Amino acid sequence: MKIAISGSTGFIGKQLSDYLLRSGNELIAISRHDFSDGSNQLAKLINSVDVVINLAGAPVLTRWNEKNKRLILSSRVETTRLLVEAVRMNVPEHRPNFFINASAIGIYENSLTHDEYSTALGSDFLAKVSKAWETETEPLKEMNLRLCTIRLGIVLGTTGGSMQKMLPLFKAGLGGKIGSGNQPFSFIHISDLCRAVGHLITSDKSSGIYNMVGPEPITNSLFTSVLSDQLHRPAFFTVPAFALKLIYGEASEILTKGARVKPARLLKEGFKYEFPDISSALENLVQSR
Repeated sequence: MKIAISGSTGFIGKQLSDYLLRSGNELIAISRHDFSDGSNQLAKLINSVDVVINLAGAPVLTRWNEKNKRLILSSRVETTRLLVEAVRMNVPEHRPNFFINASAIGIYENSLTHDEYSTALGSDFLAKVSKAWETETEPLKEMNLRLCTIRLGIVLGTTGGSMQKMLPLFKAGLGGKIGSGNQPFSFIHISDLCRAVGHLITSDKSSGIYNMVGPEPITNSLFTSVLSDQLHRPAFFTVPAFALKLIYGEASEILTKGARVKPARLLKEGFKYEFPDISSALENLVQSR
């Protein structure tokens, strides 16, 4: 297949691109420069591709001020809007058959348990961003193509994301839980995420919302315990919530709050996780590093 992907230089984008290339696909990387040239350039770029995957978006774990909030929102909403417009500009026979758009489990109300059928959505900043992000794909439903929205959980991998930042601390015996440690930790191994996207691409019946998380949501405390055991290092420290508040301000809630999220639709469609629990996921990542 011929697949166009935005956000291919990020942690998830790099791993997914490698996976898709190994699977025999042809990839077209959509760069920031392509977005800056507008929908006309994008329309030419995605002309006659089979699949568009949109992962573009600025990092969210940074101290939020008005400027950063605008960037977090615009880097998702405006890029999606441009891609959707680019799809529309091409004649139907040259449009992609399938469009995958990223979103986040931050759309859900904190402290509850959710699957894809949950209607209990949050009202904080990240939830509002995710809602606006997903809304931008609505016009695609009128273009006779397949659309999947993938709500990403905490993606575990050693080449990026939170795991890359935490490993050195845990190896040095400086790891520990965040706040109470009771906050939900809905994770997925990067390999399972790539395979799940591959499943959606090859399954003609897959469409709609998919939670990209493992089948067993856990807590931050359990994650801390298992990672310290895998590394054979103590994890006595606790990062207090007030310290994170001083560093990240409002954005500290990303680390201290969360929702229990389950992948009901992937499981219903028979997707098999290679790393379904935190022990197998962390064992693989620690050994691979």
